Amino acid sequence: MKLYKVEAVVLRSRDLGGGDKLLILFSREHGKMKVVAHGAAKPSSRKRGAVQLFSHTNFLIHRGRELDSVSQCEGVEMFSFIMGDLEKIGYASHLSELVDALAPEGEPNEPLFFLLLETMRLMETADAEILARSFEINAAGFLGYRPVLELCAQCQGQPAGNIFFSPGQGGVLCETCGRLEPGAMPCSRGVVETLKVFLSWPPARLRQLKVGEAARKQIKKLLHEYLKYHLEQDLKSAAFLNRLYPEHAGRDV
Repeated sequence: MKLYKVEAVVLRSRDLGGGDKLLILFSREHGKMKVVAHGAAKPSSRKRGAVQLFSHTNFLIHRGRELDSVSQCEGVEMFSFIMGDLEKIGYASHLSELVDALAPEGEPNEPLFFLLLETMRLMETADAEILARSFEINAAGFLGYRPVLELCAQCQGQPAGNIFFSPGQGGVLCETCGRLEPGAMPCSRGVVETLKVFLSWPPARLRQLKVGEAARKQIKKLLHEYLKYHLEQDLKSAAFLNRLYPEHAGRDV
C-alpha cells in the first residue's frame, strides 16, 4: 500500500527550504515517525494549519523510498489556547520533547498517545505544572521505566526510617541502602505518596490534588534527575521554563 492513514500529534517541525517541512509525529498507529510535508510552509498551502506544532491531525501518508510524505491532512484539534500562552507553550513543548526523546521510532504506544492528548486538553484549565509531572512519570512507565515506589528498589524491603530516591537504582531506597548509594536524594514520604497518585489517578482527577510548594520542588528535582538518568541528556524545554520563571532559578521545571 502506497497510501496509509495515521492519527497523530505534531511533536516537532523544521523548515527544509522550498516551502517544505520535516515533521516528527507521534501517531496512534505507528508511534513516532518522520515525514515530509511538501509545500506546507507556503502561506497558500492547505496543509499549513494542520501541521502546526502540537496539532492533533489525521494524515494520509504516501510511502516513499527514503522518507514518507504527507499527501493530505485534516486538523482535529489545534489547541489554540496553548499557542496564546507562553507558560502553556513551555509545558506543551516539554511533553512533546519528552515523547520525542523517550519513544523509539516505529513502535506504537496507544496509552502514551492518548495520555499526551488528554494532558494537552486539560492544560486549558488545569494546573499545567502538576499535569506535566504526572505525564513525566506515566510516560516513563509506559516505556518501561516505571520507578519502584512500594518497596526499597535495592533490598526489596519495606522502606523504614528516612527514605531516599535513586535514579540509578530505579526508585525509592530505605535509609540503610540510601546512605550507601551515591547520588541518592532524600525524599519525603508525602512526595512518594504523590508520585503513587500520579501513577494511579487519571489526569482529569488531578484537579482534586493539592501539592504544596516544597513538595512540588522535590518532585520536580526527583523526576528531572530520573529522566535525565534514563535519557542520558537534559531536556531543552526545562531550561526554557527556567528562563521563563527566573525566580525558580536552581529548580528544575
